[in-house]
Amino acid sequence: MHQNEQTRDSITKSTRRRSLKTLFQLPLSSRSPDFISASTAEAVGSIPADIVREIVDLLTPADVLNMSLTSKHLRSMLLPALYDTVILKSSRTCKITLSMLAQQRHLCGLIRKLAVRPNYYLSWPRPDEPLDERWVVDMIKEIADGLTSMHTFDWDGLELPKDCLWDSLRLRCPQLKSVFSNVGHWALNPNSSLFKFRGLTSFSLIIRHGLGGSELFPVPEDLPPQFWDMLVNHCPDLQELAICSFSSSSRVFDFERIAEGHWPRLHTLTLGSFGYQSDFSLGPHSLINENALSKFLETHRELKYIRFLWNFKRWMSPDEIPMPIAPTALPALDTFIGVYQQLAELPHPEKVETLDLTCEPIYETRLDAVCPLLSKLTALTSLDIWTHVFDPHRDHTPFFTAILAACPNLTDFHFMCTTSFTVKPLKQLLAQLYRLPSLKRFSLTKGHKYLDESMLSTAMRILKHTPALRQVNIRWAREQCPNHLKQEGSYDVVLGRDARPESVAVVERGIPLVGRPFCRRFKVGIGFGKYNEPEERREGKGKRTSWVGGASFGVGFKAKSFGENRTVDSADGPPAVEATAFDAISSADSIPGSPDTSASSGSSWSSALSSGTL
Repeated sequence: MHQNEQTRDSITKSTRRRSLKTLFQLPLSSRSPDFISASTAEAVGSIPADIVREIVDLLTPADVLNMSLTSKHLRSMLLPALYDTVILKSSRTCKITLSMLAQQRHLCGLIRKLAVRPNYYLSWPRPDEPLDERWVVDMIKEIADGLTSMHTFDWDGLELPKDCLWDSLRLRCPQLKSVFSNVGHWALNPNSSLFKFRGLTSFSLIIRHGLGGSELFPVPEDLPPQFWDMLVNHCPDLQELAICSFSSSSRVFDFERIAEGHWPRLHTLTLGSFGYQSDFSLGPHSLINENALSKFLETHRELKYIRFLWNFKRWMSPDEIPMPIAPTALPALDTFIGVYQQLAELPHPEKVETLDLTCEPIYETRLDAVCPLLSKLTALTSLDIWTHVFDPHRDHTPFFTAILAACPNLTDFHFMCTTSFTVKPLKQLLAQLYRLPSLKRFSLTKGHKYLDESMLSTAMRILKHTPALRQVNIRWAREQCPNHLKQEGSYDVVLGRDARPESVAVVERGIPLVGRPFCRRFKVGIGFGKYNEPEERREGKGKRTSWVGGASFGVGFKAKSFGENRTVDSADGPPAVEATAFDAISSADSIPGSPDTSASSGSSWSSALSSGTL
């Protein structure tokens, strides 16, 4: 659902799951070893520069920002860390940061990864303000000569940018090897400069969320021959590839020609949407029914991360989906996102560490097929699963027991139930968590009713029942709300000096029954009694950000550190720091523990809730 620490730098596996979180979101914190240059590698006070470097490597972007504001010398030392990854997650931050970079060109050379999201269509809980995307393109073209270190660029606007942007980046950014772009309603230009890149190591072309549509069987759209020529003939070292749709009721790509490609170093693959065709056979036809997909997987032995987006619309998936693979194939695969029927075909289930089954709900009638598969995943530590609990008054203990008993080594567990999930079934689920002795992070996404207890009460109930947890995430799903999300909260256990739980750091935001969207942060005593007065930031116009916490750039629930309480504005430092604070590493648009881009392609619920929109 709406899907925390993953990228576009080589989208490698993170502590929880690489959701392109991995391809669809830039990493929360990727530190290159040369962040502190020799020219600034002198002691800070009595602390050697090497120690400062080690400290910075362990900090979140928000904490690096706060540290940089303590002195001019530290700011100079930490600028490369602050600007390594710049993510402009709203129209406002695009305007602020791009204007600032145009005036302070020396900062452009520090940027290695740049993501721009004007008119961000997944902005929540308040819609993004409108911005002319042609202006964004012109500003990026203006600073392109200075982006000498940029190796990753991600365009995430409403539509493909003007073609001149791709020409500018291709000709003026010599290090650019990773290109990510989405498309909206506009048709692809077969002669687009986007298809003239050469030697890429990462490429993503996705149909964005929010295009609407009600087509049950949209006709797959052919990708231009120039697109396939670029990938198949001119990018032999490709390592990451994504071709998919998150609006499969409106527009889908025909990606069958993927079978023509051979990229020996490919380690990350995202494809979709798969699903029923008008005759109710599974498609794309040649990939599924002629085993072209199986043969493709067999020839790419470096694959570590596979994500197949399925959408069965109003129907259930078939009991079997053929994908015969040779027993020697996929020896390195450790992350799989898709449907359980394909999971059954994997030749090395004992190596899978991360599994996401949120393409469609798992019903009780299918437990006999699903649980034996889970039990074969002996290395599994992270599981996302979508279930339906139809009658909250029944005893669902056998259902929960079957799932948890099949995967006892989980450290991260995301349980998603978009039907009503009241206190009674929650207690039944919690009573079985003892079967997961290593569990550190538990996330619950549930259908919301107005008589439900508060998110904080639910989180405290979970922590009280399972005190070994270090983080709880709660999300309320509601179909009528933007992105099908009503409220969400992240609850991190804070340890005292004796390493015992002392309090719970809380960040909540959402849409109340009455009033404006809210975002608040506070702490609760571990005794579940009194708590500190919440610091709340309303999302209304003209309101300042009242806190800076860890940024959330990923798909999935992730652990994030809890940043210091501090208002960041131009008084805190020069424009460069201000711009970074607003969004490149700010929590003004995100909260610790938010899900990220790990979108699942199931129903519109699953797709929106796991997309990493927060």
